[in-house]
Amino acid sequence: MYTITKSVLILSLTAILTGCGGGGGTTSSTATTTASSTAVATAIQKGQVTDSITGTGLENVKVSIGSAITTTDASGYYSFSDLTASEEATVNFKKEGYLLGSTQIQLKSLSEDNTPSPNYLEFNMHAYSDDWKNGRQWSYESQDGASGGAVEIPADATVDTNGKLYSGTVSARWVLKDVNTEEGRNAFPGAFKGINSNGVTVPFVSYALTIVELKDTDGNVLDVSENITLILDSVTGTSTDTIPLWYYDYDQGLWIEEGYAERQTDGSYRAEISHAGTWSLSQPLSEEVGIYRGHIINEDGSPMSNVRIHALGTNWISSDLSTDENGLFELEVIPGSSFTLAAYDYKNMFGATYNNAIAAITSGDVVEE
Repeated sequence: MYTITKSVLILSLTAILTGCGGGGGTTSSTATTTASSTAVATAIQKGQVTDSITGTGLENVKVSIGSAITTTDASGYYSFSDLTASEEATVNFKKEGYLLGSTQIQLKSLSEDNTPSPNYLEFNMHAYSDDWKNGRQWSYESQDGASGGAVEIPADATVDTNGKLYSGTVSARWVLKDVNTEEGRNAFPGAFKGINSNGVTVPFVSYALTIVELKDTDGNVLDVSENITLILDSVTGTSTDTIPLWYYDYDQGLWIEEGYAERQTDGSYRAEISHAGTWSLSQPLSEEVGIYRGHIINEDGSPMSNVRIHALGTNWISSDLSTDENGLFELEVIPGSSFTLAAYDYKNMFGATYNNAIAAITSGDVVEE
């Protein structure tokens, strides 16, 4: 049974944040649209893509939402129009020299007076190591201090996308990130939930993000016909005997459970993955999530609708949503962890961040503020 806790905290959009404006990005001429009928609720979506270290806008990033594709301008801005409204849309980002980026957003439709829908996204991309850019055949990257380990790729088992055996030089990259760190969470694609082996979508806590990439001499993606072995010296945040493995499907924007990592006697974890790509070690929640409800109001006390909300913290289940006509939003959170909030008014292009931490919510509780 849910219990209700009431308090008087209300986040007010009164502080203007620098760098939150819409920018000068335009939709690429190559962009396509997902809406084909005026009967379908349409939305626009804009954003900026930046380097995670320098904060500089990234030019010529390929941005896609379904079949709609565009590229960023010289300052990293992009724009889509005539998208189909959706509660969960996947945005993918691709640029040479950077990790593939992917996140889920809410696409709110245009209002009757064509007021822009509240769909603005600021996305950071993470660069690969210089060793890989300089052409080393093998690169191990652990930029954020994640635990080390090894990856074992079977010999003579590399195949191209058609399943044909490849016998040329293979360039391989392994990325390992600790999802307990801010950088690791920011690099984590999609949402912190996935489809388990029973076909049920479940929220999870993630401990490690690992990416295995194989390419031929022309830069084309390769895969393997046999399992790849991953060995992680340790995993921060858990010592359970087995942790489920999940691979990320960028086309669907979904994490899908496949296999598990097993703890060894020396404390390391060993796992077999069936193909190259993006994988995580993530444990489904064994308890109910907490629910946080809040209101966004203007300086005059009036409710603000269509304000985009972000949850910032270690409990990232639902991190992109918007307020309704009464300024109300509802957020699922992982129990036991504090968090904070940021809000963005797309129509007037200003935002605010709540400066204090919001106390952890107990499993099954609903907190209204």
